[in-house]
Amino acid sequence: MLLIIFTLVLVSKLQLAAMASLSSPPEGNIQSATGNIAKPGCQTRCGNLTVAYPFGIGVGSGCSKDNSFELTCNSTSYDPPKLFIRSSNIDILKISDSEMWVTGSVAVRCYDQSGGVITDRFAHASLETSPFTYSQKNKFTVIGCDDFALIRGSNGGDFTNGCFGLCTESNDVPNGYCSGIGCCQTSIPKGLKTYKYELSSLGNHTSVESFNRCGFAFLGEEDSFEFRGVEDLYNASEFYTRVKSTVPQVLEWVIESNRSCIEANECKGNSSCSDTDIGGYRCSCNNGYEGNPYLDPGCHGTCVSLLSLSLCMKLVNATARVVGRWPNNSQSIKKTLL
Repeated sequence: MLLIIFTLVLVSKLQLAAMASLSSPPEGNIQSATGNIAKPGCQTRCGNLTVAYPFGIGVGSGCSKDNSFELTCNSTSYDPPKLFIRSSNIDILKISDSEMWVTGSVAVRCYDQSGGVITDRFAHASLETSPFTYSQKNKFTVIGCDDFALIRGSNGGDFTNGCFGLCTESNDVPNGYCSGIGCCQTSIPKGLKTYKYELSSLGNHTSVESFNRCGFAFLGEEDSFEFRGVEDLYNASEFYTRVKSTVPQVLEWVIESNRSCIEANECKGNSSCSDTDIGGYRCSCNNGYEGNPYLDPGCHGTCVSLLSLSLCMKLVNATARVVGRWPNNSQSIKKTLL
């Protein structure tokens, strides 16, 4: 009888754990079934985004680790609300346990038939005094048939790189990839904190004006961008809108960029500290645990962390035969627990 009671309790807990796992957010998000997402009394949602500590919503709210992790939820100007880094105009799209995706900026320069400049916008941004750097998942991209651009920035030292987009005939422009003909891409250094880029032209598009009136330059996630050939060169306004809405910038974030795990450790119970190759460190839950490693009480265990998997499943199956109500998806639950 005692065994039945024990296994019934265990089954109940396993069911709750499985349900929580099945409804949890994508891997990489700091989330917890125990509810230790944010400090007590702090807002955890902005639009469709969950904000977990060490980040916190509200400048001066005391909800973040420090003011460099403060975010602003603007529900006055946007419906649904939008999330921003501190008081900036950097719009946050997604947050994981090591990265953040934000809306990027696009430089553009357009010309009339005689080569006169009719639109000229450069782009710049700074992440100084923040826990962020620009990830190398981003590429600096130049689009155009008579365009070149330099990107300048700092990653602890000065950085400059450039890219040319050149072509003479629309038929020469490949579709689906950047080759230097109409589309050029180049890498950025690790740990980039600031950038500025602007466009120039060799002949102000006078020789390609019939199919390419504008040049573009942007820093964005390489995997999110696909060059559509002459279509992108010809439809300037549609191209600009597509890049702004579908090609985010990827930021990396760390705890205390000037310290290591040995010097300072914010990691809580049942979690581990790892130094990063861009300075600073991050915390992560140990195997068999889940939750928020930055916030007390830390990460919590599952059946698998307390007992062997085989023993867990034996107890589950034994109880299923007794009570006759365990669902016929033990393999699914097993995968969930792992």
